[in-house]
Amino acid sequence: MKNSFSVKAILRKEQPRKDGTGRCPIYFQIIYRGGKTKTPSGKLIHPSQWDEKKKCPKDSLLKNVLMKEESRIYKILLEMENNDEVFTKETILKKIKGEDKIIINNDFYFHFDEVLNKKFAIENIAIGTQNHYKNLRNKLKMFRPKLTLDEIDKIFIEDFMYFLKVDLEIGNSGINNHIKNFKAVLNLLIDAKKITESPTKKIKKLHEEPRKNFLNPDDLERLRNADLKLGNLTKGLEYTRDLFLFSCYTGLRDCDIKVLKKKDIIDNKEIIKRQIKTKTEVTIPFNNYWLKILKKYGFDKKKDDDLVFELKSNAVLNRHLKIIGKIAKIKNKINFHDGRHTFGSILALQGFPINYISVAMGHRSIKTTQIYMNTDKDTLSKLMKNVKF
Repeated sequence: MKNSFSVKAILRKEQPRKDGTGRCPIYFQIIYRGGKTKTPSGKLIHPSQWDEKKKCPKDSLLKNVLMKEESRIYKILLEMENNDEVFTKETILKKIKGEDKIIINNDFYFHFDEVLNKKFAIENIAIGTQNHYKNLRNKLKMFRPKLTLDEIDKIFIEDFMYFLKVDLEIGNSGINNHIKNFKAVLNLLIDAKKITESPTKKIKKLHEEPRKNFLNPDDLERLRNADLKLGNLTKGLEYTRDLFLFSCYTGLRDCDIKVLKKKDIIDNKEIIKRQIKTKTEVTIPFNNYWLKILKKYGFDKKKDDDLVFELKSNAVLNRHLKIIGKIAKIKNKINFHDGRHTFGSILALQGFPINYISVAMGHRSIKTTQIYMNTDKDTLSKLMKNVKF
């Protein structure tokens, strides 16, 4: 296909210099569909040194210089055509002069979105993890609606942490998670050469109390037997309870339960599932508790790629669990993740070695499993009664 433009050097004999030398300027004439324009080359030559037949300087050195610039302009026009850009005198001359170049944007949120959108597109980032970054962005916007890259330093981060703790009343664990995600974003900006260093290196992690909220065997029994007949809410509450109990019996997170497929349950003897959060594979041996729930929801009639459970939002699950917890007279407010915590804690209470619990929960480090090695006062009191000294 013939290009819709041409570039050639011309001698402007009608514009001789007024210095008495008789030299004339050389321009590049650009003809495009719909018009033409000229741009100066910055070179002067006497008409006697111009080859009128070949339309170029007689001097080979100057000829080569003009040919290189002509080639550069041609490539710019070709790129414009390939990108379906509009050809006008203004757009062409701006491109040639480099005036179309975008001024460096110092807006932090612009670069925040840019690096994360690229990361989400290239990597297999779980939706839950993406939401953590979006949540961080929202909190930063609340704290500082307008923010430049230059403003991010140790003092800014400490002020942001104070804002999270005092103004938003977020606990140390939540603050640490926000700063961890902030650090990840800043490292991406370093890789993209938007900033040179991350001030998060100078920020100390806040002390966190180990998470202790879990259901002991008595709590679990009350929850199983709780009467959830509340009119229109009954079906939804009972379904949420089953999902939560399934987490208690398997240790699976809500995100993994929601995408669990029939093919992940092998011969009704074990569940083999690649975890969304850690990307590691976990194998959960058979117990009749989780198999009973699977059969309740027609697991046997599903196809291999069918989801085992219908999807529910985390907000709905936790709203239901709040009601269920009150009916079952559970002391502490429970959320869905407490099911996974209950799984690990009950295994620990029953004497399972920590390395077995770590494997069952798909942890990459024993240190993570240690969080689940806890108990509560009621369970401790019952165990102490049977201790022989």
